[in-house]
Amino acid sequence: MKQHIQTLGEIITESFGSLWSRAVPKAGWTEFLLGSVPGIGSTPASWLADLSGFLEQTGATLVELDGFGDAQLMGEMGAALAASPFAAFPVSLLINDSNHGPLAGGLLVRALLGVAVEPVVYQGTTIGFRFEDENAEYCYLGGLVPTDGGQDGAGQTTQVMAMIKGALEANGMVFRDVVRTWYYLDGILSWYDDFNRARTEFFKKHDVFSLRMPASTGIGIANASGKRVLAKVHALRPKHDGQGVRVAESPLQGCAYAYGSAFSRALELSTQESRTLHISGSASIAPGGETEFIDDVQAQIDRTLEVVEAILHKAGMEWSDAVRGIAYFRDAKDMALWAGARQSLGLPPQVEIVVHADVCRDNLLFELELEAATA
Repeated sequence: MKQHIQTLGEIITESFGSLWSRAVPKAGWTEFLLGSVPGIGSTPASWLADLSGFLEQTGATLVELDGFGDAQLMGEMGAALAASPFAAFPVSLLINDSNHGPLAGGLLVRALLGVAVEPVVYQGTTIGFRFEDENAEYCYLGGLVPTDGGQDGAGQTTQVMAMIKGALEANGMVFRDVVRTWYYLDGILSWYDDFNRARTEFFKKHDVFSLRMPASTGIGIANASGKRVLAKVHALRPKHDGQGVRVAESPLQGCAYAYGSAFSRALELSTQESRTLHISGSASIAPGGETEFIDDVQAQIDRTLEVVEAILHKAGMEWSDAVRGIAYFRDAKDMALWAGARQSLGLPPQVEIVVHADVCRDNLLFELELEAATA
């Protein structure tokens, strides 16, 4: 018998086999955020077996699946996916250059219970899912890669953005409804300026700046398709004034657009029932846009945590409200520093993974993205 879970007024942390699970109550439905890291008895095959069991037991519907790790781990993930019920799912598999320990990378999953979920099909391929509640229409897209991998990075970026636009319009939305983006850019340090120009040009062409810029992560990591870009998107179209979308203030940093990067530091989505805060990929960047604490990874970690904490506090939240995150390290040797940092913050158990990836500048050594929620 399926167990239908609906929580009110609290966020529940549980485990399910090799997966951790956090249940976040929404307006008449529940969002489950699940994840795992590689280790003894925890493999891609066990992750997917436990995910199948979780979905069967709860009756939830899978809407997002991301894997991070080295080529061997993601190869195992690809093989496990091919033999699983999720073989046709629009998964995002992100690949770093080598293995850096048992806790490097992992699985992140999002599933929904209590709403009817429909696939989003674009040019014959399922690239995401749409659903709605009493407050808004939602569209989550993932695993988006360009069709023409022969173009340069800017061209591939424009292709992916056109794909996002086309898929949204086919589902009654527009690009200005996008509230959160992730851009995984292979070789980011050699063409990040080109990416920013392509994104800005697209935003200007499609009137994105007249409303707001999405929260975003742009990070340097390859993907299983071999293309220069893999993207993910969350879009939201409110049905009434009770569903709010606002740019959340980052008290310790200036506007990223001032130095050419078109994203908001954070966005808050709110209803009468709950608030969700999407904090963009954040790093040790001063209000004027310059990198702080060059060559000092611990100082960059500390400064980044101060920046993120200031955003949380300005929104009336704490670290204990965190429900999902990714800590990115440029140098694998520094990844061990995260254990001490997360313990000092009092983060809830198992809400984030640690990933080896290039940050968008060669002098940035650490980046953190975070999702927080409160009833």
